[in-house]
Amino acid sequence: MSHLRCAFAALLISLPLMLTMILPTKQQLTERRGMNSIQIVDRHGTVLREILSRRDATSRYVVLDEISPWLQQATLVGEDKRFFFHPGIDVLAIARSIFLNLQHGDIVTGGSTITQQLARNMLGSPPRTLVTKIIEACVALNIELKLSKPEILELYFNCAPYANQAYGIEAAAQLYFGKPSRDLSLAEAAYLAGLPRAPSMLDPYRYPDRALEQQHRILAELLECGIIDTQTYHDARSQPVILLPKENSFNAPHFCASILNDPDIRSLTPQVIRTTLDLPLQKRIEDILSNNIERLTGANATNAAAIVLDVRTMEVLAYMGSVDFFDVSIDGEVDGVSSLRQPGSALKPFMYAIALSNGATAATLLPDLPTHARTSGGDYTPRNYDEKYHGFVRLRTALACSYNIPAVRICEVYGPDLLLITLRKLGFRSLDKSPVHYGLGLTLGNGEVTLLELTRAFATFARGGQYMPERLFINSENSLAHGQSAQVFDGTVSYIISDILSDNSARSPAFGEYSPLNLPFFCAAKTGTSKDFRDNWCIGFTDAYVVGVWVGNFDGSPMNGVSGISGAGPIFRDIMLLLHQTRASRILPRPDDIIRCTVCSVSGLIASQDCEQALDEFFIRGTEPRTTCRHENHSRYNTYAEDIRNIMEHDRPLYIAFPDDGDIFKIDPVLRREYQQVSLQVHSKDPLKSATWYVDETLIARVDAPYTIRWRLEPGYHDIRVHAVASDDQKLGDTIRILVLR
Repeated sequence: MSHLRCAFAALLISLPLMLTMILPTKQQLTERRGMNSIQIVDRHGTVLREILSRRDATSRYVVLDEISPWLQQATLVGEDKRFFFHPGIDVLAIARSIFLNLQHGDIVTGGSTITQQLARNMLGSPPRTLVTKIIEACVALNIELKLSKPEILELYFNCAPYANQAYGIEAAAQLYFGKPSRDLSLAEAAYLAGLPRAPSMLDPYRYPDRALEQQHRILAELLECGIIDTQTYHDARSQPVILLPKENSFNAPHFCASILNDPDIRSLTPQVIRTTLDLPLQKRIEDILSNNIERLTGANATNAAAIVLDVRTMEVLAYMGSVDFFDVSIDGEVDGVSSLRQPGSALKPFMYAIALSNGATAATLLPDLPTHARTSGGDYTPRNYDEKYHGFVRLRTALACSYNIPAVRICEVYGPDLLLITLRKLGFRSLDKSPVHYGLGLTLGNGEVTLLELTRAFATFARGGQYMPERLFINSENSLAHGQSAQVFDGTVSYIISDILSDNSARSPAFGEYSPLNLPFFCAAKTGTSKDFRDNWCIGFTDAYVVGVWVGNFDGSPMNGVSGISGAGPIFRDIMLLLHQTRASRILPRPDDIIRCTVCSVSGLIASQDCEQALDEFFIRGTEPRTTCRHENHSRYNTYAEDIRNIMEHDRPLYIAFPDDGDIFKIDPVLRREYQQVSLQVHSKDPLKSATWYVDETLIARVDAPYTIRWRLEPGYHDIRVHAVASDDQKLGDTIRILVLR
């Protein structure tokens, strides 16, 4: 038995020495690598969010000189008055705690020094038993042997728990007050100084009264020790402690989530990730979204999203995924910037840019007349938003007024495959299905895209046709942008598209002269509305910014008649006015190869002296019209739609609606021949049993309703004939002749 006692005594005597040898070295103590979390900050350094460290805690190491002196004094007074005089264990404090605990019949104080608390934190806060207290004391002695008092205090402030997963005073100061620890007032310092004593019991969000009571105790001790005078005490005690709401400590939540969800974030090593976001701007735009959604609540529009990019650098300046991230009633956590939705007419500018790239001009006449189109879902008849036909319209008018039928006609000429290829060059990775799947409806927005993709693509027009991925970080080496910059459109094409989208006169017939898009400075914009008013959009740009806005419901329910011009449009306008408060935007510089010609607004040809409807139009050099308009051109284009109605109602029971007799087509030398087709269309007063198409007496096809086929262009003159059988067995037919140039 005596041998066991000797062995136990030897173990107790040697335990401190053994622990000193196996415990961390000074370098290991001061590194504390596992405690560092990663901060996501905005471009000004304001914390947006902290990524948890390996101990599931937020922390930010800060040197002692950068910690508020008030906090240092409050902590020493509240936790360890004799910190600078004991070797890590305060015998007097332990004796006092034993006396008080016996007096109260319960554990009311522990008597642990700051060094012991640091040791306990390093040990992972084990259960309080006699053995762990002995080990804790040994670790504290080890710390005192290897570190100076200021080093210990600094380490304590960077490791102490302040509740809500905030380890370290810097994380706590940012979490509760949104400021660095060096800027804490006396009242705030005393409030935080008491939290490490019992973080879960003094949690400011759960038990604010307890935390405030602890603050009052520490202020009283500061007064008792003579560190502060009576006036300072009363001033600090009367100062209200205003905590940041718990949810508000998480700024730009959707933006931060988009960074954290990217797999490339794992390669980032800095403890502070400085992003491109401008938080003050973000906050103001959040208010714009909230105010506008209140305006639309009666129309069943519950949510909105917006993004702002710098045109020159493509930096993301603002990113709002919803009106309120924390509102579960509107699915606020869903990110409207990255969610897939149908863009409606917002894709049309890219289809028209393809047309301009292949010889069309802003003065090219397009038929806005009854037509049938074929998609993967079957044949359908596209209709305009206003349920009207406008006859022959210039390309400028068709795009500015967002007429659907001319856009479908353009897509018929160049094919949805070419549009899809172009959109993918512009970063639309969400359009991952085949051209056949989308069909001609792609130009009207039947594919699902994201607000980020749309906004990024529109920036291409502002950048002279150059596509560039967005940037999320100030440091370009840490950019998570996908893909490389590329010249998708020529600068001349981009200029004309930008000019059309900023032309208030051109869009006035559809949207009115005083629509939300009519801004007091240069601004190109396009709206979009999906089927059944489920989504509406407004995307546009100036010389400095590109802005995208979406309005709708995340549950997919339709809004009550809210279109892009009435839903997203006013939000877009408010954001643009905010961005240009101090500087109006400048008109984009005109490329050298853009020339101005005076043309007839009816025929699109060079205006004659007798033309009363002349206007100036921009052309890419070499595409300007060479023919002068004659008066008979006016009558043809002005009365064409009315003639069709008369024919259908009075004169002919059946006729070929497209092409027109005498039309001239030209084969594109670049576009693949199998895609150079025309849609042969027929109109009849009464239903038909069937229709049979012939080209140059060669049978092409027998078709049912809507009796439309596609025929590949071949050089030369061609007679196109249709035979049909009406429902009353009457035989009908029509023949036209067209010319196809090589």
